[in-house]
Amino acid sequence: MKFDYKTILVTGGAGAIGTNLVNYLVNLESVKKVIILDNFISGDILNLNDSSKITLVKGDITNEIDLKRVFNYKPELVYHLAAFFANQNSVDYPEKDLEV
Repeated sequence: MKFDYKTILVTGGAGAIGTNLVNYLVNLESVKKVIILDNFISGDILNLNDSSKITLVKGDITNEIDLKRVFNYKPELVYHLAAFFANQNSVDYPEKDLEV
């Protein structure tokens, strides 16, 4: 896949699926930068490859200030992988799940 030297935002980029996507993207020559927004409730920075292409922002997808921080990097493509962790949480807190 060719990304034409784009800056890419991955929400939930330190999670199980997000880390695989981020690690794939940073290995592509056609990707300029990968911005990660993650709150690290279920994600782990140790799962990410060490790359100068990664900019990590610890924050929450539901926080307007955190969103403004990552969009200041002017991403041209967004992969929204942030999720409310665990199915039971979605059942117990449906409004929060919808917000995320």
